Amino acid sequence: MWRFVRKPGRVPRRGAEIGAHLVPEAFGADPVLRSACDAAREGDLEAGLTLLVESRDDAETRVLRVEALARAMADTPGEVAALLKTGADQADTVLWLGHALLARALARPAGDTKADEKGFSAALHEAAEALRTAARLRTDDAAPWAGLQTIVMGLGAGREEKDRIWREITARAPHLFPAHMVRTRTLSPSRGGSAEEMLAFAGATADTAPTGSPLPSVLALAHAEHVRVEQKRLRAEGSSAYIVDMALGRLHGESLQELFALARAWVAEAEPHIRDAQAHHLFGWAFHRTGMTEAARWHLTAAGTTRCDTPWSFFGPSHTELLRAMVDLGVDPGQQDPGGRT
Repeated sequence: MWRFVRKPGRVPRRGAEIGAHLVPEAFGADPVLRSACDAAREGDLEAGLTLLVESRDDAETRVLRVEALARAMADTPGEVAALLKTGADQADTVLWLGHALLARALARPAGDTKADEKGFSAALHEAAEALRTAARLRTDDAAPWAGLQTIVMGLGAGREEKDRIWREITARAPHLFPAHMVRTRTLSPSRGGSAEEMLAFAGATADTAPTGSPLPSVLALAHAEHVRVEQKRLRAEGSSAYIVDMALGRLHGESLQELFALARAWVAEAEPHIRDAQAHHLFGWAFHRTGMTEAARWHLTAAGTTRCDTPWSFFGPSHTELLRAMVDLGVDPGQQDPGGRT
């Protein structure tokens, strides 16, 4: 039997003090990335290329690294493209370029005009062209397809194209965590799917995940996405702010107990994984929202100082939502061992 138990710790920091101790997911899982990203912003891209070369045989690490490096170069993708003239590996360089263009597209200010939509679409198509080139240059690499998966979701592509990209990913990396995250959201009612299909996919992922994998947490993501959609519907129907805020979707009763059982089983058999913090945030969000205080506190403590935007960003500014939950639960991000495994 495994229990969620909080060990006595230091008095938790509050608000901004908590936030000051949190670091982005990529840096928390792979600290070397921070210096490589900082160097890239200053014009030295060599360390970033080295990290990509080293991760060619590890899809999880490769995707995490290229996404972080891409965000670092989102404002200056031309500097990445210039590497092609220096003799740098073409496949790694074009992969980085494609993800940098994608990061730049996703960072565009939101707009409601036709011109805004057209600009966003054009930016995504530019990124897709580079990623398709990367996929051709290294046919066994799942990382270009992971980027393309995000692009087709952003473009609102048809189901056939979304399914095709998904098959390409799973043929190369069947248990790639971020790809399962995007696939779950692709099946959301807000993107042409249904709650039933989305939850069924996430449930099947949890049931077939390798022992010790954090993949079962995608079921918490599916519930978060469903709650987000339900809140949007309730607002459109004119429901009060209180009713909207209290919406749980299907996250109660047997569904909640299933999620708790999955979290407990994962922790009991967990193998170290670079997406562990993301899983803790997903489970922590679900248990906090449903009032399972001890479980929520355990998971957010287990996440340590690693900050993840998902699923907090579904319900407001991610930093604000996360800090509110941590303060509410009395979580000290400096406490490394949440304890309670028996």
